[in-house]
Amino acid sequence: MTNKEIIIIYKKVGTDAEFKKVTNNLDTFQDLVGGKLDYIPYKDVTIITRKKRENLKPNIYINTEFLSIGSSIRGDVIIVCKENETFKSLTKEQAIKYREFLQRASFNYDNFDEKGRYIPSNINNHLKNRGKLIVEKSIGDTDVTSSNDNLFDTNGTLKLILGIQSIILKFIKDNSN
Repeated sequence: MTNKEIIIIYKKVGTDAEFKKVTNNLDTFQDLVGGKLDYIPYKDVTIITRKKRENLKPNIYINTEFLSIGSSIRGDVIIVCKENETFKSLTKEQAIKYREFLQRASFNYDNFDEKGRYIPSNINNHLKNRGKLIVEKSIGDTDVTSSNDNLFDTNGTLKLILGIQSIILKFIKDNSN
């Protein structure tokens, strides 16, 4: 590594990726990721991350092998171009391509409540603005009423689940002695 400045993409856990101009040396990269470095070859770039990262939050999900299940990379990451065992600035095309890639591959921690439970994004804004979502269902009802009737119309998943639940509850009620 040299002390020349290069352009990289830096992504902290839970934040958007950003372009940075940094000094091309080991200390700079270690400061950014928080420890000794691990290098993951990925297509035409290298992903630099912290070596000991088992206890860190997942940051991005990548698939490094053809037709295999991918893996999550924990902790902060750096994307840099590597050529002939030296790091160099990303090209404009790489910068655009991998910033978009990081947007798609990132874990989104905005959709979790304070107890770590997942809240789908279309409900998340409603919960933040209104306090909480109320869904009422009783045995024998064939329709679902909620505090916002249009909330689940996009895919009908909740209606399907509650419909199945009402059938099960009706079956239990009818067959109980």
